[in-house]
Amino acid sequence: MKVKPRFYLVGLAVAFLEEFITQGILKRNLADWIIPALIAFLPFLIAVRQIGNVLQGRMIESNATTSYYVISGVIGLMIEWLVIGLSTWSNPASDPLLTIIFQLGIFSFWGSVAFAPRLLLDRRDSIARVRRWYKRFLASGLYRSTSPRSWLQGTQNSSLVSSQSWRLHSAKPILFQVHSRAWKNNQIHRFGAVYSAPK
Repeated sequence: MKVKPRFYLVGLAVAFLEEFITQGILKRNLADWIIPALIAFLPFLIAVRQIGNVLQGRMIESNATTSYYVISGVIGLMIEWLVIGLSTWSNPASDPLLTIIFQLGIFSFWGSVAFAPRLLLDRRDSIARVRRWYKRFLASGLYRSTSPRSWLQGTQNSSLVSSQSWRLHSAKPILFQVHSRAWKNNQIHRFGAVYSAPK
């Protein structure tokens, strides 16, 4: 198996950005989260990359992309539920609506950690606009979360940082749909074509 270090580096960078926001800023835990995050996300990225390779060889591109995102999100939910303890049944007294929103955020986050490297490393002109938009989105999220205003208000109003973290999560399914549509439109005349992972 040929190692693709850029795929893992980009995936880890996206994961670490979110962990830095929630752990470093919200919880004021600046360093202790780094090693646990590496232990959690690196095996995840290795696994989903192999799953993606299998899907690419058996499906047309649009279906493989959809399946890849969904499977990655489900794997992430299983990790959160069974390993971290953030399952839907861990707090029976919680508000059902908030629980659903929270779980959708978790699903979106893990799916996007797996999906971001495919987008950012794909150099095709057909998705250049989406790729640029996503880079600006990440930069904006990092700036808003690490600005002095966020640090000053983080302890007094933790919902500020939480909302910024949720913003990173909530827009990612939209990004996935746009990227999937761009791929599908680009390949529709080549029905059955297989997506080649970025070199």
